[in-house]
Amino acid sequence: MQHLYGLTKLALLNTAGYAKCVIPLDKSSSICAPNNTGKSSVINALQFPLINDLRLTEWDGHDLEETRKFYFSSDQSYILLEAELPHGPVVIGVAGLGKIAGFAHQFFCYNGKLNIEDYTQGKTIVKYTKLFNHLKSLNFTPFELKAQELNALLTGGASAFDSEISLKMIPLNNVQDSAIYKEIFRKILNLHKLGAPDVKRFMLRVFERHMSNSKVDFYEVWRRAFDKVNRSRKELKALEAMQEPIAALEAMLENQSILKGKLAAHTPKIDQALIDFEQYQHAQLEELEQNLADIESEKHDFEQKQNLYMQQLRDIERRNSQIEQWFIQFNGLHQEFELVGLPTLKTNLQQLKNQYEQLSHSITSAQGQSLHTLDFRIKETEKQIKSLKLQLKNLEYNLYTRMREELSLKEVEEISRILNPDLFSLATGNQGDVTITDEHAFGEFLVQLSDAVKGAVLTLPGASIKLKKLPALQMQTSDSKVQIQAQLKALDTALADFARQREVAANVAGKQAEKEALYQELMSIESALERFNHYQTMLQTREAQGLLQAQLEAEQEQVADLLQEVQQDASGIADRRSIVKSKKEQLQRQAERLRQVKSERIDHTLDFYSGKCTPYLIDIAIDFDNLADLVHRFNKDCQELRNFDINVRNTYLHIYNAGITKFDNEPDELVKYQKLIAAFHNIDNEREAVERQARVALTEVAATIKGLREDLDRLRREMNSFNKGISQHQISNLQAFKINVLPRKQLVDSIDTIIATADLFEQGDTLDLLSSEPVDEKEVNAAKDHLIQFASDKAGLTLSDLFDIRFEVVNRAGETDHFDKIDSAGSNGTRITIKLLCGMLFIRYLLSDQEQNRYRIPIYIDEAADIDPQNQKAIIETALSFGFVPIFASVKPQISCDYIVPIRTVENGAQNWVDEKDWIEVQHPQPEY
Repeated sequence: MQHLYGLTKLALLNTAGYAKCVIPLDKSSSICAPNNTGKSSVINALQFPLINDLRLTEWDGHDLEETRKFYFSSDQSYILLEAELPHGPVVIGVAGLGKIAGFAHQFFCYNGKLNIEDYTQGKTIVKYTKLFNHLKSLNFTPFELKAQELNALLTGGASAFDSEISLKMIPLNNVQDSAIYKEIFRKILNLHKLGAPDVKRFMLRVFERHMSNSKVDFYEVWRRAFDKVNRSRKELKALEAMQEPIAALEAMLENQSILKGKLAAHTPKIDQALIDFEQYQHAQLEELEQNLADIESEKHDFEQKQNLYMQQLRDIERRNSQIEQWFIQFNGLHQEFELVGLPTLKTNLQQLKNQYEQLSHSITSAQGQSLHTLDFRIKETEKQIKSLKLQLKNLEYNLYTRMREELSLKEVEEISRILNPDLFSLATGNQGDVTITDEHAFGEFLVQLSDAVKGAVLTLPGASIKLKKLPALQMQTSDSKVQIQAQLKALDTALADFARQREVAANVAGKQAEKEALYQELMSIESALERFNHYQTMLQTREAQGLLQAQLEAEQEQVADLLQEVQQDASGIADRRSIVKSKKEQLQRQAERLRQVKSERIDHTLDFYSGKCTPYLIDIAIDFDNLADLVHRFNKDCQELRNFDINVRNTYLHIYNAGITKFDNEPDELVKYQKLIAAFHNIDNEREAVERQARVALTEVAATIKGLREDLDRLRREMNSFNKGISQHQISNLQAFKINVLPRKQLVDSIDTIIATADLFEQGDTLDLLSSEPVDEKEVNAAKDHLIQFASDKAGLTLSDLFDIRFEVVNRAGETDHFDKIDSAGSNGTRITIKLLCGMLFIRYLLSDQEQNRYRIPIYIDEAADIDPQNQKAIIETALSFGFVPIFASVKPQISCDYIVPIRTVENGAQNWVDEKDWIEVQHPQPEY
């Protein structure tokens, strides 16, 4: 018997709720435990090392984040596989990296047998960061792998570790099939989710290497193939509808040809006539310019005389105007000064000057002095005046004189310091203010008073007063009478001046205005005095000015007569000059008109000679008078030619927009128009061309969908071969099992109709797709419509759309049943059998023929207790014959398996535990022969 290789053990360590779990994978086993204990978690753990692409895994509705956290909650969580391979045992591990790494995991492997004790130190699980050093200390050589590297090693692909280790236990025909292998393997680990659509999808993926694997957007294929036909048909209808515009286009092209011939004939003659006119114009202008120069010279002489006389008249008028102005001024002065004399003016002027100067002095003196100061000064002056008047009145008989009789001058002066100065001026005579009744007693008093005042100090009872700082009295004597009178006069003048200053200070603004008015009046009188002097001078020259005025009037009359004679002679010169200028202007207008029509020429932008051009046979006569009109008509013809070109283009554009576009690619415009007109005249040939295009288009469509039809036939052949392979093996409790491919009749018939019709075309038959009469066209159109509708709904037509699958089951009694859905296929044992067969057979088909019988692959069957023991045995035998090892899961142990693996709990039910010593090996009776 051939030795089998493959997985031998699966171990979980501190993961998925297990403190430890070891289960066999080399023989059929029954994992038994109460529901929701973790049976599926053990088998699902195989997805990490064997699928190793989390995008392809399935976790019973849990997301990947929850799954990673569940299996790899710490860096002491491990999923371990042991495999027996031709070169010896190997271990494949998946280690958790813990929370800090986001519950990520890392693959590793090494040569050797799996021993759980190698992952512990004492009672502690070795952390992954220390695992490699620990394994090396046990003489292992571990390798850290990426998911892609592990996948390559498992399936026989190339990797960087090929020389170090071999993990090949899934010998695929092609390593590119690893994705579909993983998908099928995932389903056989979750058989309850495997359905007919999955089987159909697996069928297409498994056999896709033998198919064209095309996806046909039938609507786009038909549209692209018949787009040209539809355009041609549209253009044909447009050609039929556009007969009148095309006939108009043909007429316009003919008229355009005639006009091009006419313009081609006129162009050189007009060019030469324009050159000749320039020479003619130059000669005429030179002659007229000479005539104008002669007239201008003669005119210049007359203008000089005229200017001379006009200048003389202007001088006379200017002088006459000056004399008139003189008399106007004289008459004004005469009226002003007829009754006024020079002495009166001078007297008034002097009075105003005195008033002005006096007021100016008062304003100047009052500036900077307050009213209080002026009042004080006025009072002081009045007191001085009063004192002097008293002295003058009592100059000979006053108290001072009387005291001088008793005391010395110095003593009187010292006494005067303590007395009112005016006291000394009081009269001592009869009726005086001082009455001396006792001369002797008064004399003694004066002595006593003098004794009390010594050395400018007044000594009183109980007091001493220094009098040095008080002024002494300076009294006038009788000899000073004139002097006192003079002082009084000066004080009166000062008092009047202070009074005026106070008046000004009390109303400064008013006095300033009064001063300004006096100044203006003063200036007016001074101006009047000057005019009076000027008037006196004019009186002396009045007679001479009258004689000069009469002389100027006579001279003015004489010069005016001479100017009139000159102007009469100059009018003839102006007439001759106007005639010459008129001729010149006429010539210039003619030239300007020609310049204008020349500037409007567009013939240099037109092509008169290429294409069709009809010769112009009419003689062309040109003279200078009608040259501008001729060029103008020529320009209009050129514009008409341009309009012809525009109208031709617009007419063609109208035809083009109506749907006739196939001639637009012609680079030559005339060829494009001629082809359009030719098609118009040969419309029957256009109809035949459209019919030929329709036949070719249908052939192209048929060629595109023929690949799908051939893929369907090829798939049916492959499935027939596949089903024959199934019949060579024991199939559980069934006599036979097939997966039949059932073509979808209407869809396939539509494809066959189009392909068959296209084949008829290739054999020479015809079909008018533009007509609605033939029956064959109706069939083709119906087939086309069905395919377009179906392909549009599906966003494309694929091989999967052409068929359905049906499961054919023949039981041991020979009864045949057909099922479209696996889950409706009879008993639970039959359903499990069909699902297992589909998964195993597809995986087996992917494996290499030479190596597929050498390796064991685990499969998982949940709720195995629902399958009767006889069917369980049949499933085990069938799985083993195909190279698979079944693992049953159920609440109760299933003795049809080789091992019973119970799951128990530890730590008061907190964690699950399965040890190798917990395995129960079932002894099966040997079959009798």
